[in-house]
Amino acid sequence: MTTNTDSMEFVELNDDESNEELDAVFRRRGTTVRTIAAGAAALMLLTILVVLPTLGFTYPHSRVVVAELVGLSEKVLATFGITPVLIAVAALTVVALMRKLHYGIGAVIALTIGASLTTAAVRTWADGWVPASALPNGYVTACAALMCAATLVAANRHLPIVWGLGTVAVLAVGAAAVISGAATIIGVATTLLIVAGWWAAASAVMLYSPVAAQREARNPLDTAAMAVQRRLR
Repeated sequence: MTTNTDSMEFVELNDDESNEELDAVFRRRGTTVRTIAAGAAALMLLTILVVLPTLGFTYPHSRVVVAELVGLSEKVLATFGITPVLIAVAALTVVALMRKLHYGIGAVIALTIGASLTTAAVRTWADGWVPASALPNGYVTACAALMCAATLVAANRHLPIVWGLGTVAVLAVGAAAVISGAATIIGVATTLLIVAGWWAAASAVMLYSPVAAQREARNPLDTAAMAVQRRLR
């Protein structure tokens, strides 16, 4: 009886060690992928704002696309002003606290504030270098950053809804910016690149959050990889 108990404890200990090793592998892999994604976003942003203008490529200036929709477009953009965004960030922070995602609090704040500050910095730095219409738009940044931040703290079962509604919101705000003449498609693209870079960095941090790491491990491809690695041992 004692021998069987010792054997069971030994097997459980080996399983725990194996799971810890696999978790470390998934975290390293996830961090590497996200680092590459953030670097690619930064490279593409520099290409649009520095390399192409240096080579003589010019971007069109913004203009009102549909005059009748300017008023509506401005109202859509106004929904992502400073006050609504701060309220949304506070709400996401509360969600992170309720779900005990302590890393999520920092990730949400870093993503939303970091993306906004980067947008402002790029607009200041590139002012006069390229048309203002090609620079990132603050309203689109706020909308996209909030959507990406929500995906970091949302429960796994709610992710499809968050991604779906968030995508619709980003498309609507991006279209409003273009229609009202606040930005062009190039400006929307540079905005999304900034947010994508910050989302990659923030999601890399979330890999070290226990709940988020468990969600990552539920990916069918990850589960299959774990099974194969166990058989090879």
